[in-house]
Amino acid sequence: MNSTAEQHIYRFVNLRLVFAESIRWKPPNVGAELTGGCYGFAAKYMHWPEELLVGGAIKNKTGHIVKAKALQTVVQLMGERELYEFWSDDYKVHHVDWTQEKASLVLDTWQRRFSEEVKRLMSHKDNSSSPYDFLAFSTATLDDILSRFSEVSITRIAIGYVAMLVYAGISLLRLHDPVRSQCGVGLAGVLLVGATVAAGLGFCALLGITFNAATAQIVPFLALGLGVDDVFLITHAYGDQLATGSDLPPEEQTGAVLKRTGVSVLLTSLSTTCAFFAAAIIPIPALRVFSLQAAILVLFNLAAVLLVFPAIVSLDLRRRRSGRADLLCCFIPSPRSQGYAHPQQRPPVNVPSSTASPLASSSSSWWCCSVPQEQCSCRPKSAQVVPPLTASTSSTSVPQCRVVPISSNTPLKEGVHQSPTIPKRQVMAITRALPPDRLQTVTVLAPEADYPSVSVPCTLKALVSCSLSQMAARHYAPALMKPSIKVAVMTLLAVAVAAGAWVAQTRLGDGLALTELVPAGTAEHAFLKAQASNFGFYGMYAVTRGDFEYPTNQRLLYEYHDAYVRVPYIVRNDDGGLPDFWLSMFRDWLLGLQRSFDRDWADGRITRESWFNNASDEGILAYKLLVQTGRVDNPVDRSLVTTGRLVDSDGIINTKAFYNYLSAWASNDPLAYGASQANLRPEPRHWLHSPADYELKIPKSAPLVYAQMPFCVSVADGRGEAMMDGEESSDSFWNFGGADPSTTRLTELIRSVRELCSRFEARGLPNFPTGIPFLFWQQYLGLRGALAAALGAAIAAAWAAAALLLLDAWGAALVASASAATLIQMMGMAATLGVRLSAIPAVLLVVGVGLAARMFLHISLGFVTSVGGKDRRAQLALEGALAPVLHGAVTTLLGISLLAFSEFDFIV
Repeated sequence: MNSTAEQHIYRFVNLRLVFAESIRWKPPNVGAELTGGCYGFAAKYMHWPEELLVGGAIKNKTGHIVKAKALQTVVQLMGERELYEFWSDDYKVHHVDWTQEKASLVLDTWQRRFSEEVKRLMSHKDNSSSPYDFLAFSTATLDDILSRFSEVSITRIAIGYVAMLVYAGISLLRLHDPVRSQCGVGLAGVLLVGATVAAGLGFCALLGITFNAATAQIVPFLALGLGVDDVFLITHAYGDQLATGSDLPPEEQTGAVLKRTGVSVLLTSLSTTCAFFAAAIIPIPALRVFSLQAAILVLFNLAAVLLVFPAIVSLDLRRRRSGRADLLCCFIPSPRSQGYAHPQQRPPVNVPSSTASPLASSSSSWWCCSVPQEQCSCRPKSAQVVPPLTASTSSTSVPQCRVVPISSNTPLKEGVHQSPTIPKRQVMAITRALPPDRLQTVTVLAPEADYPSVSVPCTLKALVSCSLSQMAARHYAPALMKPSIKVAVMTLLAVAVAAGAWVAQTRLGDGLALTELVPAGTAEHAFLKAQASNFGFYGMYAVTRGDFEYPTNQRLLYEYHDAYVRVPYIVRNDDGGLPDFWLSMFRDWLLGLQRSFDRDWADGRITRESWFNNASDEGILAYKLLVQTGRVDNPVDRSLVTTGRLVDSDGIINTKAFYNYLSAWASNDPLAYGASQANLRPEPRHWLHSPADYELKIPKSAPLVYAQMPFCVSVADGRGEAMMDGEESSDSFWNFGGADPSTTRLTELIRSVRELCSRFEARGLPNFPTGIPFLFWQQYLGLRGALAAALGAAIAAAWAAAALLLLDAWGAALVASASAATLIQMMGMAATLGVRLSAIPAVLLVVGVGLAARMFLHISLGFVTSVGGKDRRAQLALEGALAPVLHGAVTTLLGISLLAFSEFDFIV
């Protein structure tokens, strides 16, 4: 080895050592390097804005970054078409039948492997104690997660149905009276609703209605709660009819139950269905699917409850008549444990008393036998005969004797047959069908002077529904009818409505975080959470489309692009302008070629007819472009070399040969074409230039129907630059509810962009914006108007259902007003709890109107169909409706409470 070589090696090693020492002991100033963004090796096209790279930056007085909370980098991949074309001629893919679909599969697989590799590196023991968190995000893994969590959770649904079965069984079970227990009816009703929900979901799939996270996680539980609500209503009416001693024949009793509850179930379900259809007014496709599926399931539940559940009631009625125990139908309880609430259930009159089944001494019910008083021999030992009640308005009514249980410590009243006591609990009204046709009814009121009422305490053996009815009759309704309580309740309602309206008006702001739409506990959720709190950086595109002449309207395209400089929150270059878009890059490329051609022409390397070997490649390409005429019949004209220009003095590309030039630019300047993100459609024709190729014809691309201009958006609040660590905003205490600042900024951006697009649309440029801001925050522009329309439709549906059910416009107006008052209170409570308004809470508010109307309709129907003064009718309505309404509310709450375990924050 000679000395010169040794000197070069020594210098090279020395330089490497010096460079290593400089890297080791003098690390670069990262803050200074990142201030203003970063440029790549092709600085003209590769520029990453500072807002994209640095999050939560804190700057000094000179504007340089001194501290940051997060750093972010973006890996831009090829599109599936670009990847397919890049590898289409490579021998490595010749054996795999290379297609564009396989290119898409490669891209998705790469993204998944990238995320897995980042997770693996972070889980390594050497990185487990790192003070930094590395979070990876890709659209492929996000799609995988959303598709996985959009599937119906069989486990969660099973838990919900088991909980509903347990509640229905316990609430309708009578351990002390197995014959009159309704546990089997309740369990059968829940199972029926479950099968109906499954059938409804299958029908939705048959109709082609897609499932998403909202439908898969919410709809089954909501439909279950609403369906069981109607089951409890019919079951309560069925048990109440038997308990009050109805004298209808067995074949008419199920019809009587449906006569009492069928119209109510029908109209309340239709009201709820209309509320779901009204929620579909809100212009969010995923929530429209949710509303439509929920409406279909409510209709399926309605059909099952009105058509199938009465058959279950009839079967249970046959069980009761045969004196068999609930659930264990093969078991006949002992006579001491049986109680009969209907004359059909008692033994025949001529049966010996030793085999007759007397009334249970603990029962407070009574029954009538249609025989003369002196022949009434079927009463139990611990009962007495009291004077009959006859219908004074009908001379054909049959005398009756009433058999009632007695108590050993109650004194006798004068004029009563030999008996120790009479009960102080009596029925105030008796409705009887007049024989022989039973087409008319007559109501007889019992005199209160002869049968004073005393509150009978409920025992632990009483049914839950019975306890609720007794509580309503003896405590809740009488207390509510007191004038002082009425005034207090109405005053409290007025205050609650006024407070709810004020809080909703002042504190219910708009807001939606992307993290609410991604399952919690995933890497994608953590990434979006960190990005939202530190960056607030998004990409958007301005798209031009449709029937538009690009070659002749280039000036309008430049004006359209430049107009975005006045849109707030658009990221600008260091000089205050906007990044170039595809047409300006196309023009600059042609101007560079024109300059090369002019130099070669001036030096004589290019002539009118051809070029010489010493001509530059750019000059030769410019020559080929200049001779293009843009005509199919005569594509080349050499005379244009001396008269034509690629770009005129106004910066307008030659309009006649525009699409010939476009083919050459897209194929021969791939870096600029890729950096432009133009996504031109149809794709420009492929044509590669070769200086040795003397063929002058360049293929002409098809007219464009789609092109896009990329922009960057930053809605970071910038508070990190003003506040150091440990400082907090002075008004953070008052920031419950209210509008999300980033949502407010994005809404302002979207509104400005929409106005700009409308303005240029009127000038003949068909265009629209797209991107993440418009995908998730576009809803807020018309959300409140759509919500008002949906709520109005829901309240109108509640009024129509009430008017048809009650046949009273004033009563229907009260139901609609009560629903509106409930809505205002829900909005106020949502604002108080910090829930921000988006399409999802808006849909739930509309559904809430339908659910509230259901309860008001049940109580209103009980009031209208009762007899007596207004206070007494109100008491009877509460006594009859409190148990089914509360049971329905509990079942709905049970179904919805399981949503608290969902992985999605917007569902929780």
